[in-house]
Amino acid sequence: MDDTTSNPAKPAMSIGRAATLYGAALLVLALGVALTIKVEAFTSTFLAVIYLGLGIALNRVVLRQLIEWHPVYNTLHNVASAKLGMVLLWPVRYAVLFFQLLVNKHL
Repeated sequence: MDDTTSNPAKPAMSIGRAATLYGAALLVLALGVALTIKVEAFTSTFLAVIYLGLGIALNRVVLRQLIEWHPVYNTLHNVASAKLGMVLLWPVRYAVLFFQLLVNKHL
């Protein structure tokens, strides 16, 4: 039996759905900031957990289905540094990624 017929590739996520999930993550982060400011019981640790949790969730849900790694550049260093950069700086890096994908798609 051939591996290509028994394991069909799952459909890629659309840029629109990925941007919607990114917007929802930004909204959750903004609500976390507002809650941290309003309720003094929540500390910056609470906000850091939300920030990193959202970055990890976006990497697991969005990046995995949006980007296909080229086999030549699919090295441990390249993939790990890209994913860590996306987790740590996700509000900026995902906006840049969506812009680059839209430019690539439409120009």
